[in-house]
Amino acid sequence: MGKGNGRCACCTTENIGLDLSSCWMGANPAKGYAHRAVKTIAFRKPTGLEIRNRVGGFLKKYNLIVYGPNNGDLNIDVVFLLNGYACLCRADTSSTTGNARDITISLVSRDRPRELMQQLAEAEIPVWELGQGIYGFQYMFDFQVAVLDELPMQEKAWLEGLVAQ
Repeated sequence: MGKGNGRCACCTTENIGLDLSSCWMGANPAKGYAHRAVKTIAFRKPTGLEIRNRVGGFLKKYNLIVYGPNNGDLNIDVVFLLNGYACLCRADTSSTTGNARDITISLVSRDRPRELMQQLAEAEIPVWELGQGIYGFQYMFDFQVAVLDELPMQEKAWLEGLVAQ
């Protein structure tokens, strides 16, 4: 999985349930949008650890991996919420040596999040393909969108194993 100091890349993980209901303000609760929560892993990647796949190779010092939403649940409001959460995480660290370049946010979706991609294009936020099933963009922090149904089998298995823990 990785090469480096022999420690697990996720040795300091924190599982967080983010309530995304604010991302669907005005949504009809009868349609199931009232209390959407996604699973989030926050972790610090040990210095010197190399993860040899494209999804893990994107990760930096501080990382958020958000998984569980359907492609229709991901929209630009989720990006805004995650930016805010990443800022809070950054402010909570005792280190003063890091900066926004040390933080990544990964969105994991079963299908390609078409609404999010359209909203990013409308906001003139460039999205680039990082490889098969992986898309990147920057909005304060570096984001990657990993589309499970498009990933090669080995990377999909690695990512599913990571979020299953």
